[in-house]
Amino acid sequence: MNYYDVFPLVVPSNQSCEIRIRPRFEHAFFPAAENLTVVHLSVDGLEFHRESGEALWEPSENQIQSWQLAADGTLHIQSMFLGEQEHIIQVKIRNPQDSGIKTIRSFRVYSVEPDLYALRPLKGDFHIHTNRSDGRECPCYVAARYRQAGFDFAAISDHMRYAPSLEAKEYWENLVPDFKLYPGEEVHATGNPVHIINFGSSFSVNQKCFNDEETYRREVQRYLQDIPQQVPGLDYFPVASSEWVFDQIRAGGGLAVFCHPYWYTTRYVINEGLISEIFRRRRFDAFELLGGFYRHQPRSNNYQVLRWCEERSRGNRFPVVGLSDSHGTDLFPLSKLGIDSSLGISYTQSRDADLFNWYYTIVLAKENSVPAIIEAIRNHHCAAIDAPAGERPNVYGDFRIGKYVNFLLREYFPVHQNFCQEEGSLMLDYLAGEKEMGTVLQSLSGRSTRFREACFCPSKV
Repeated sequence: MNYYDVFPLVVPSNQSCEIRIRPRFEHAFFPAAENLTVVHLSVDGLEFHRESGEALWEPSENQIQSWQLAADGTLHIQSMFLGEQEHIIQVKIRNPQDSGIKTIRSFRVYSVEPDLYALRPLKGDFHIHTNRSDGRECPCYVAARYRQAGFDFAAISDHMRYAPSLEAKEYWENLVPDFKLYPGEEVHATGNPVHIINFGSSFSVNQKCFNDEETYRREVQRYLQDIPQQVPGLDYFPVASSEWVFDQIRAGGGLAVFCHPYWYTTRYVINEGLISEIFRRRRFDAFELLGGFYRHQPRSNNYQVLRWCEERSRGNRFPVVGLSDSHGTDLFPLSKLGIDSSLGISYTQSRDADLFNWYYTIVLAKENSVPAIIEAIRNHHCAAIDAPAGERPNVYGDFRIGKYVNFLLREYFPVHQNFCQEEGSLMLDYLAGEKEMGTVLQSLSGRSTRFREACFCPSKV
């Protein structure tokens, strides 16, 4: 629970801005102004030097220009926010009975350059399975659970099935307009072991492949003729097939994601020669850097991170995303697999299933739409998040984006999730038959969006 509203949370860099800190509960109220001292510290050390009027790398001077405690208890702070960095605002509270005792309340703000200030943070996942393929729950249920976990957008991506993503989208889009569900599927092209996520395309690539296999093979052969076959002993049909799939996804306005190359059973499902050619030719839009692997499979994601680092060192730069590859959102720990057949499964109390909400992507986009999300990812305005339950999150992406996203994961998304969690719980009640919850859901529409805008726009609190 957040005791204070801090608006705006993100400010334009190199400007003087007003920050408003409003206590939300009685026990969080500030004492009288004479017992307060307010200090602004810049984390990276770039600060405004009053005497010279210049920006200097000398982390020593309080950046506060003015502050006042309003009658309603809100603290108004005017300060200069230089550079692209995190800022700490400390409110030091003096005990009037003992001048030696102070309490410090610390608040965080981030300043960004104009290109990032124009974008909004979105939490998303688009590698998700339901019981329409090999998952455990129906698409509409899975969608509600993702909203409950704080997601702004999601796409069901069942194996070789596009329709389940539309099923969830059509069911929820009018009831929960702030939560966007988009088309998706996991593409398994004939004769090709490479798994590819189709995010946001207007048509199913699986259907195009399987409904007319003769045409598919003929078109892949044309691709094959244009690919120099440089690796001895490698079957280039999967390379050509993958590039056909990538192009088909883009033709429908979607994002083509190269998935989990280091997935293994007894050996790797995709051979190293094929992996290297797909990386070398780099016809995909984004790489699934993280996702789909349990705690007993650490090497797969580790190898994918190492491979990404090595490709970057060679000048082969491409966007990365984190996607869960979840096959269920609930686990019932009272049930033991060994005795399910005799005692049955108890479906009364669950916890989050492994993989669900472990790996996801933070996108910095102009808006929550397929074109804007795809544009953001292609521009590297995204980060892959590795956050298994009970562990600290790790952020992967460009350094500039990673620093900013790290701040958002600490200061923005926990509060944002409060709005989403309430909606997600009501979605589950509605799905379970309590149709009167539809009216409640509609009454909550816009809350999460208004909060997001308030974090950026001083006039929209």
